[in-house]
Amino acid sequence: MKLLVVGTGSIGKRHLGNFQKYFDKCDIADSRDDRINECNKKFKINNSFLSYDEAFRNNDYDVVLITLPPHLHLDVAKKAVKKDINLFIEKPLGMNNQGWLEIAKECSKKQLVNYVAYCHRHINYTKKFKEILDTKKFGKILNVSMKWGSYLPDWHPWEDYRSFYMAKKDQGGGALLDESHGLDLVRYFFGEVKEVFAIVDKTSELEISSDDHALLTLRMKDNTLVQINFDLVARVPSCKMEVTAENGTLIWDRVNHKIQAYEIEKQKWEEDVYSKEDFLNMYINQTDYFIKCLKQKSKPMNDIYDAMKTQEIIDKSFLSSKEKKLIS
Repeated sequence: MKLLVVGTGSIGKRHLGNFQKYFDKCDIADSRDDRINECNKKFKINNSFLSYDEAFRNNDYDVVLITLPPHLHLDVAKKAVKKDINLFIEKPLGMNNQGWLEIAKECSKKQLVNYVAYCHRHINYTKKFKEILDTKKFGKILNVSMKWGSYLPDWHPWEDYRSFYMAKKDQGGGALLDESHGLDLVRYFFGEVKEVFAIVDKTSELEISSDDHALLTLRMKDNTLVQINFDLVARVPSCKMEVTAENGTLIWDRVNHKIQAYEIEKQKWEEDVYSKEDFLNMYINQTDYFIKCLKQKSKPMNDIYDAMKTQEIIDKSFLSSKEKKLIS
């Protein structure tokens, strides 16, 4: 099989390292010479191109990894699907939902495997947390509180954060779009969203045009209430979900890699502790899952249709913040 990786920043290189063992030939496309040179030194690259148009022009691929900033996702996907190429798209799906339904329909028509990389579903303790929730032993879920924050300048210490796409609103940067892993997990754990009220804003002194805060209140279809704080300003990283249920409390903690549970009957906290390796293995697990879907021509759980539901929450959150009202 032949692979094309479009975009060789940090996440592109990470995916390339995991995917290369499955492909006979790996091509890359990036507008930056320094990134291309780095990949050629680090990986076994067949051909490299300074634009994805050039890569598509005279080559056929089995899979394209779209690992560019979100504002370019749709254009690459359109060109790949036209050439009957299976899609692996880094999250979020795009800038908004416009144009993606047509891509999803074309993929279905051509039986192309398409996947959007909400990789947190592939952490072992995420799966364990869902198993616990699905047992219903804690009774009805009453409310959920999530804090998902870190300090943007700490993300890529090797580069000026102001040059990073995350700092740029027109490229799809910002807390809401990038940290939408949290929205995907809310849907994964608790089902679909009925209403959203949001404040999406920049309030810090960071030199960015994108939002650094997204505060969301969601009402799920079963009337569970969910509050989320996404931010790019937390000097102490936090990535935690606390679930309040009739018979106790459950906590999913991605920074400390553990699950905590308090059952009213037992009157005590219990915890399962995992490791950073368990967390980082999500990328390998995700790759293996995608390849399995590719070989079996099966529908991934995170296909474009599914990612559009998460994207709709993002789109409606921006709208809610703009109009200052609750949105269905």
